[in-house]
Amino acid sequence: MINYKDPGTGAIEFTKRYTEGCTSDEALSVIQKLLRGELHDSTDKRVKRCNYCGYYWRDDSLRNTRRTCSEECKRGIKTLQRRQQRADKELLNPKPRKHKLMDDYYYWYEYPFWVNEYSMIKVGERFEVPWSSEKMSIIEAKQSIYGKGNRKIPARVIDYHGDKQNKF
Repeated sequence: MINYKDPGTGAIEFTKRYTEGCTSDEALSVIQKLLRGELHDSTDKRVKRCNYCGYYWRDDSLRNTRRTCSEECKRGIKTLQRRQQRADKELLNPKPRKHKLMDDYYYWYEYPFWVNEYSMIKVGERFEVPWSSEKMSIIEAKQSIYGKGNRKIPARVIDYHGDKQNKF
């Protein structure tokens, strides 16, 4: 089974020799016969199949040693070879993975925790929105009335029967 790709210029020129002056229907049948290898002389050693695009073409090189019909097909083969070499190299010698901040968070334990405080702060900055100055002034006003903490009892209770100020 041959996987055909876009034909190279050598394959196009070889096909043009057989399809010149034909209508589109005639050209289609001629191209189908060319793909099956029925039209050209099978003893001609210069007619070959391109190693990249898979179409027949005529090798006009001096020693008849070319494997592709055009420079585009040659470049395509070289690209595939380089891709395979890079994949083999990566498989044998993988690059170490870059350390990420989330690598310092151990979420899979029963009680998740951070290993590095710097990572915790940097990741937390992305999700925690800083308070506006209006909200901070409201908090400071409440703290001056109620004091610091979680209680809702005013810090100072004024005794109207006496001049004493009781603090709780």
